[in-house]
Amino acid sequence: MTQRWKCLLVAALAAAAATAASADDAWPTRPIHFIIPFPAGGQLDVVSRMIAERVAPALGQPIVVEAKPGADGNLATEQVAKAAPDGYTWLAASPPTAIQPAVRPKTLRYDPLRDFAPVAFIGTSPFLFVVPASLPVKTLTEFVAYAKAHPGELSYAGSSFGTVVHLASETFKHDAGIGMEMINYKGQPDAIADLLSGRVQFMTLGAILAEPQVKAGKLRPLAVLDAVRFTRMPDVPTAKELGYPDLVMSTWFGILVPAATPPAIVARINAEVMKVLADPAVAGKLRDIGVDPAAPNTPADFGRFLRDDVARWRKSAADAHVNLD
Repeated sequence: MTQRWKCLLVAALAAAAATAASADDAWPTRPIHFIIPFPAGGQLDVVSRMIAERVAPALGQPIVVEAKPGADGNLATEQVAKAAPDGYTWLAASPPTAIQPAVRPKTLRYDPLRDFAPVAFIGTSPFLFVVPASLPVKTLTEFVAYAKAHPGELSYAGSSFGTVVHLASETFKHDAGIGMEMINYKGQPDAIADLLSGRVQFMTLGAILAEPQVKAGKLRPLAVLDAVRFTRMPDVPTAKELGYPDLVMSTWFGILVPAATPPAIVARINAEVMKVLADPAVAGKLRDIGVDPAAPNTPADFGRFLRDDVARWRKSAADAHVNLD
């Protein structure tokens, strides 16, 4: 009987493995949901929709992009972390995914390294310090002097706590020795509208959203938050050049899925995203909106990047004394 049960067990395990392999091979058989944890219209939304539109035909199923804002991005991120690990729910990841463990070390209900499987790194884009064109300053040095001459009068626009916008602005305040209150908006479009009108006087804004307003003469860029100057605005100095070495805070875009998603499915998504990024037409469109497409990368590559970014933001949050718990 013992030998018989051993044989039955081996047969059952083999059948289960074959069924799982078959299911992975058949994937996808229904629409995929790509969740954006912030309001529609932001830079993460723009990039994610561009990628989804081009990956969907290769997978043979629609990719439904859904903006689900709430709780500074944590609501949707937690939902994806707890979703079925079957490849049908993706998270559009960006720096807040790595920042939240640093600014909410006690209350965060997901771990970006434990609860997700990294899939693909899409690209990066710089942030800019911008002010309304109506503000009487032309350089970052002039802005600091203006802020010190008008204590308690300035505010900056943010679209969530615990984001690059928030941390970069708080780091700048700390390093420059100036005071500004953060006005928190539901999304970047609303924040930009008030910035353009002068209701708020400062914002850390992604190049994707800043460039059209700069070209229209409505916003003035004071600094680029990157290690090098932004090629599309070569006359704008980096914050590092201006004496703020800690303000190298480009944004990035990637895809995560629930942690137990089968490796074969993760590899398939990665392969299709890499094909899209290798298309010169797609790469050109990304560059046109200020995004530098990522070099070919694997899920393991993106996983290493994410681990490093989590560690980096822990240090930045500690240095800027930002703790939201």
